[in-house]
This record gives sequence, structure tokens and C-alpha cells, in this order.
Amino acid sequence: MVVNLKKILLTFIFLIQIMGNTMASNLSVNDKFEIIDVMNNYAKGIDTKNYDLFRSIFHDNVEVNIIYDPSFRSGEPVSFEGIDSWIEYVENAISEYRSTQHMLGNPLIKYEDGIAMARTDLQATHYYKDKDNEKTTLWGYYDTHMINKGGSWKIIKHTLTSIGSN
Repeated sequence: MVVNLKKILLTFIFLIQIMGNTMASNLSVNDKFEIIDVMNNYAKGIDTKNYDLFRSIFHDNVEVNIIYDPSFRSGEPVSFEGIDSWIEYVENAISEYRSTQHMLGNPLIKYEDGIAMARTDLQATHYYKDKDNEKTTLWGYYDTHMINKGGSWKIIKHTLTSIGSN
């Protein structure tokens, strides 16, 4: 009985810590899970080439910035205003690859003035379509700003910062 009470108390203290942090930021635990799901759908949409799914997570007026390291895509930064130009860029870029796998982790979510900000680490492996067994792996992170529009979280600003690739 004492062991069970101790476990319950420790669990309660743990939940208070998590909930306290969440409530202070005006985001529910469910909101945080939904924001993480948006990022997971980002990866799934690209990796499965499901551009309808990919499009669905963005606001129409999304702002996107990509800061490539010098060893990936010539290192030139690119920027987009609006969903159509962003989707077109992704479709063209991904068409070079037979498959990709975007692994996301360590999401850190903050909330301020109606905007959720998620920093998510990234490792993306790209398998070339026309080159047997050749691949490129990119490491970096996403800084993603979202708003809750009609009960769904939508990306309004998205920045990929590449920190290395091979």
C-alpha cells in the first residue's frame, strides 16, 4: 500500500510539473500533441510524396526559409511566400529522389501571443533516383510557427536550418 501511494504521489508530482509548464504557456497537453502531429505529418507528407497531406498543414500565406549548409544544394538560402510556390519547390526537389526519410525529434514547444513555436531536430536521408545505393543525409532543425485556425494547427512560418550533410 505504501509503495502504491508513493508511486501515485511521484506520478502526480511529475504530472503537475508537466501540466504547470503547459498551463503557464497557455497550451494544453493535447495542443502540444497536435503540434507534434503537424510536424510528423510534415515528414510523412514528404516521405510518402503525399502533397495533399503536406499542403494541408500549412496556412495559405506561409513564409518558408531554408538555410542550407554549403555541402547541400550549393548552400544557397531559399525563401518562399505562399503555399503554392512552397509546394512546387518541394515537389521538384523531392522528384530527384527515389525515397526520403525525415526523422524528427526533441520537439520544444513554446506559446506566445497566439502563436506556437516549435523547434524540432531533423535528420533527413535522401536516396537518389538515378544513382544506385547513393544517398545524402542532412542534419539540422526546423523552427516552425503555427496558429490554431478553426481547431487545427497550421504552419504560418517555417525555417529549416541545415547544420551539415554528407
